[in-house]
Amino acid sequence: MERALGLRIAATVATLASLLGATGYVAAHPKDANAPLQPPVVKPSPTPTPQATGRIQVSPAVRATALPGITFTHVS
Repeated sequence: MERALGLRIAATVATLASLLGATGYVAAHPKDANAPLQPPVVKPSPTPTPQATGRIQVSPAVRATALPGITFTHVS
């Protein structure tokens, strides 16, 4: 019984110490009302929307190959 009481007291002391430590940290670091919540975003230049033609549209950085298309896949 004495050991359980000691553990409860130790847990209470650790809880109070962490509470006091957190309170001290918050008190030492006040909120800055002028601080931005997010940095400013650079607006990209608008790009034209591609028109849907029902075909795969390849951008200039992607090169098509001369390999035959995949017509089936193997499933085990």
